[in-house]
Amino acid sequence: MTWIVVFLGAFVTVIGIYGFFQPAGLLDFVKAAWKTPAAMPVAVGLRVALGVALLIAAPDCRYPEAMRAIGIIALVAAAAGLVIGRARLDAFVDWWASRPLGFIRAWTVIAIAFGAFLVYAAV
Repeated sequence: MTWIVVFLGAFVTVIGIYGFFQPAGLLDFVKAAWKTPAAMPVAVGLRVALGVALLIAAPDCRYPEAMRAIGIIALVAAAAGLVIGRARLDAFVDWWASRPLGFIRAWTVIAIAFGAFLVYAAV
């Protein structure tokens, strides 16, 4: 199961790196992707997959308590997305996409750090 954590961590890191160097490109991708009918199920599904993978892989990771905590947070985030609903998440995506590029870059640095931590903790 740790390979799933490594894959998802690497995916987050790569998206973060892309967004850091091409924040407008990341914004265009997010806005276009979020308009598709599959966006919400994919967003919730990825959070569930990450949460379950982290909970299962936690004993084999360098920081099992942190991985369990992040796994629980991911599952809560998936449930919260369902409770909040598509309309409110649409508004949040619009708000996020309207922020200055420096704000987007700051968030991509957080994504890079988070993804790299997942990879490091799982290998």
